[in-house]
Order: sequence, then structure tokens, then C-alpha cells
Amino acid sequence: MPEPKSAPPSSSICLVVCFIGRFPSYIDCVWRSCASNPDITWLIFTDNTTPPHLPSNVRFEPATLDGLQKMFSKKLGFEVNLSHVRLLCHFKAAYGILFEEHLTSYRFWGHCDLDMVFGDLRKFFNEDILSAYDKLLCRGHLTLYRNTAENNRVFMRECPGVRGYRDVFKADQYHPFDEWLGVDLIYRYYGLRQFHEETIADIQPPTRWRFTRFETVAGPNSPEQVFYWHNGKTYRAYLNCDDGISDDEFAYIHFQKRPFPGLDFDPFEANGFLLTPDGFFPYNREPLTGEDFARYNRSRWKPANQLARRVFLAIGKRLGLADWDA
Repeated sequence: MPEPKSAPPSSSICLVVCFIGRFPSYIDCVWRSCASNPDITWLIFTDNTTPPHLPSNVRFEPATLDGLQKMFSKKLGFEVNLSHVRLLCHFKAAYGILFEEHLTSYRFWGHCDLDMVFGDLRKFFNEDILSAYDKLLCRGHLTLYRNTAENNRVFMRECPGVRGYRDVFKADQYHPFDEWLGVDLIYRYYGLRQFHEETIADIQPPTRWRFTRFETVAGPNSPEQVFYWHNGKTYRAYLNCDDGISDDEFAYIHFQKRPFPGLDFDPFEANGFLLTPDGFFPYNREPLTGEDFARYNRSRWKPANQLARRVFLAIGKRLGLADWDA
């Protein structure tokens, strides 16, 4: 279980998620990691039903894509485009306005994804850091904002080289407005206080042909390494120069565009679990051998039907008949 805290934090935090469609197969591991951050609230707008084991700090609000489109348009004062779920990402930086009535009691709000497992968030976003910055991190999978009227409207400001929010919110193609090429540049241009220290493990997505081993985008990486969650914290374990095991701790582990099989254990009954390219497995910090590292973090070819589809897409692109990234 999480380490006891001497006093409750003064900076309340609410993380907002809009998720339409079926939850991933490993979602109980996500909820388990949320439960280990009891002084942070997750507010999930979704068309999924509330599971009976949902932690008390995770709240569901019923939502549909059409309903969100109408509500966003009304709040913003113009018609927005939400023709498919991918476009929900455009609006993350505007959640402070779009869900204002749900966030009035929080000093910070944020947005996050659900293809991730959370570690000890308060350790990395402590009171000293929260008091010094108005925006923390710059990646779409988790960003925090100070909850003030002025800060919640920074995304509306004009900035050279950045598409305006109205243009983005009406677009029918995805644009990373909530990340480096959007809001981050606006904060930088106006000299606003941003916290950029990379305290996360952002796992490289698979290639078109292979499910690659787990490696972080920004490093560090080792030839023998695995990632895991244990008692409320997220780690990378690796073989050190003396053939012992060392651990690096992260705020969270994010793994995108990776399908996993269903869980064959109950995360709420486990002290920990490994996060691997082949799925999630119970783990209680038992010693790991070189063979374990090779077994739990390996690359493999995608299934034959997926490879065949990619071949047809490649041929179609060469002939000008298909989008390679379809």
C-alpha cells in the first residue's frame, strides 16, 4: 500500500478524462493505481457503466460523443467538430472552462489518458513544485494546470506559429494542440511558468510490423530492463554493472497503441504487477534473472493478419489508393 503521509496536501488536484468506447483490457490495473493516490480525484466522462470495484477517488459522469459536442459548442460559443473520438484530444487544454462547474473546489486540474499506470504522483508533483508553476508537464497523457480564470484561458491566446484554438476545435484531422506544438508553445511565448522535468516513463509505441520491447522515448534504457507497479509506485528495474538489480522510480508509465490480453489476476489483490509487451503479470519484487528480463521484455512480430493488412496498405499507398496510417 502507499506510504503514509504526515499531512494532507493543500493543493487539491482533479484529473479529467473523456473516454468514449470500450475500456482497455487492463483497466483494473489503471484503477488500482488510481486508488493508491487517494488524495487525487479522477473525473471520467464516459459511456461505460460504473464497475462495482471502482475506487472512491474515481468518479464516473455519463457522457456521449454527441452530448460532449453539443456541450463544448455551447460553452465555447461556436460549433466544434467532434465527428470521431480522436478529436477529443483537441479540447484537453480547455477542460478548465468546459468542466468548470466540476472543478471549482480544486486548486489544480489536469487531463490524462487511461493507457497508463500511475505511480506516486504527489512525490513528483509536491507542494513546492505546485506552488512554483502554473502548468506541469507538456504531454497529452498527463498535464496539470493551476485552476484560475486567467490560467484556464491561456490556450485562447494568439502565438506565432501555433494554430488558433478556434481553427483546431473545428478541424476534422487530429492536431497535437494539447502538447509541444500547441499550448506548450503558447506558455513559452508569454513567459509563463511551466514545469518540464521528465519524471515519466513514456514507452515507445510499436512499429508497423513489430510489437517492440518496452523502451522509454526519452531514456534512460538498458539492454535488460522491465517496468512494474508496486505498492503505489512505478519503476524501471534493470541489471546494473555488478549484475544486481537497480530501480528507477517514475511518476507514471504510459504505453500507447498496444493491445494486451485480458488480465488473469485481480490487481486489487496484488501488491504489484509487471507491465510487459505481452501483458500484465503479478509481481512482488521477487529477484529477476537475465532470463526473466529477456522473457518479460521482448520484441515480437505482429500477428499475420495485421502484417497482411500493413502490406496491403503499403501497396495502396504506393498506388495512391490508401493512407499509410489508416
